[in-house]
This record gives sequence, structure tokens and C-alpha cells, in this order.
Amino acid sequence: MSLQMPLVTDFRLTDRTRTILALAEFREEWQQVVNGGSLLKVESPVGLILADIADKLELTEQERHVFLGGKLINEVDGFMETRVSRKLPH
Repeated sequence: MSLQMPLVTDFRLTDRTRTILALAEFREEWQQVVNGGSLLKVESPVGLILADIADKLELTEQERHVFLGGKLINEVDGFMETRVSRKLPH
């Protein structure tokens, strides 16, 4: 009986690698926003940054609640509703 290597190798990324790649994508988006400027000089609402991180990590509703807390979730939701309603034609 001979041992053969499987023809298909499992190339799924680890959870840690997926997390790092998601955060790297987040950083790259911010680098595009500043158009080559320094990310150290960017002023942005921390709550929205945390919500963006939760989105990039594809957190479940329960995970989002643990990470962001109920108050921040409500504030972000209210902010996003305000932004959308301003863009919609009346």
C-alpha cells in the first residue's frame, strides 16, 4: 500500500490571517482617502472608525454589540440614517 499526497490542498486562510487582511484593506482605504498624505494627521470620529472595523471583520450582530456597545451602535445608526436621508431626493 502506497501513500499518495492529496491532489487538492486546502488553502483556506486562518481566522488571524483573514483579520489581518481585513484590517490591511481598511488601512489601504484610508491611505486612498488621504491621497498619499500622512495617516497620523487624519482627524476622524473614532466611533465611525470602530464601526468600519466591525464591518471589515464581518462581525455578527451579537459580536458588534460586544465590540461597539449598544450606545455607540445607536449613535452610528442614527448618523448613517441622517447621511442617507440627506442624499435622497425629496
